[in-house]
Amino acid sequence: MRLKYSLGIFLMIVLIIAISQPGLAFNASQTLQYEGSYLLSTQKMNHTLTLDIDYFHELTDDVYLEGDLIIRTTNKQFGKPFVLAPNEIYVSAYNIIENLDLKAGKIINRWGAADIFSPLDNFNPAPPEISLTGQQSKIGAFGISATYYMGNSTYLYGAILPWLMPTPYPDEFLKSNYLSSYAAGMPEQGLDINQIGLNYQEAENIIWGLRLTHSFPTFDAGISYYRGNYMDPFPINLSISPDSKTEFTVGYPSKQVFGLEFQGEFPGIEGATLRGDLAYIVPEKWSFQGEDLLDNPYLKGVISADYTTDSNWYFNGGFIYGMPFEKGDDCSPYTYLNTKKEFDNSDFTPFYAAVLSLQDISMVNVIGVDYQLTESVSASLNYSFFLGDEHSKLSQFEQSQGIYLLLEWLF
Repeated sequence: MRLKYSLGIFLMIVLIIAISQPGLAFNASQTLQYEGSYLLSTQKMNHTLTLDIDYFHELTDDVYLEGDLIIRTTNKQFGKPFVLAPNEIYVSAYNIIENLDLKAGKIINRWGAADIFSPLDNFNPAPPEISLTGQQSKIGAFGISATYYMGNSTYLYGAILPWLMPTPYPDEFLKSNYLSSYAAGMPEQGLDINQIGLNYQEAENIIWGLRLTHSFPTFDAGISYYRGNYMDPFPINLSISPDSKTEFTVGYPSKQVFGLEFQGEFPGIEGATLRGDLAYIVPEKWSFQGEDLLDNPYLKGVISADYTTDSNWYFNGGFIYGMPFEKGDDCSPYTYLNTKKEFDNSDFTPFYAAVLSLQDISMVNVIGVDYQLTESVSASLNYSFFLGDEHSKLSQFEQSQGIYLLLEWLF
């Protein structure tokens, strides 16, 4: 792995030099990003270097080729040492058919008004790591999306994906998780992660959805319908051979999501914005070892507000019912806060983010500072920590407690 990581860094340097040559110039922008972390749970430094190339080319009038190429190398425990792949690459056509915009290829569809953990955003998986300080990144999936303008203020969106793009959990991570969660059904002695096999049962349904939005004088509102699958795998069967070889069969249950969203002015507070997403989810019935993992329809929702004071103090907070890792009857209530303070004549911006469980009063906290080194180079340093009950659902963040450094160069 160390050799692949070193080769990845070398290849990235070569590519940066190549795309910087005047003779190879094209419509593109690049971001070079270094992420370093020291995790208290492992007492180990992790390093990730990412080159993100946004590509744009006009094929003909109102038809464009657009893309987002990701080149990444890392030494993280469950990470791939080297990745070279387009996160997005698609053809976009604007107004080729009157009042209709189209995209086809590997695309990202973002639905919902909430700026964090929207239960209506179901087409594209996010990386396994959950971010509390910014918009969660998404992974592109092959499909077609369309926007039809029904007037100056009414829009109809549609998307269809021929197959599911699941959350890219590494096999070793899932094996470790299943080993700890279902150890009672396994041999008592002599079993380790190398004796666990995974058998994936692929989802067979086409994924599609429709979304209708309308802009009113002081707010926007929309309704949506999604028919597809959960992007996280659920266990189907556990088999144990005479030689103690254990195999999990996992699959992706289907679901329907009926959505309502809104965003607009916060009543009584000038300059404040109110946002909300509400989802009514109808899952496929799913059980494992006699336990119902999914059964009855359930609700998930996010309501939030953001406001910036006259002294440049930004506040964003709200109520969450159902975190991304919660499904069905496991959903529970939370509040969250994200705040930062910008100072005049200073390039430093301190920030704080937290999620509080209203069920057991456990908290995940992130405190840090952003620094603008130059117009194109920025840095961010933060400390993430968990407070509360070790049996809390938020206690999974305890494994990610540590110090995080981010360096970013736009060129």
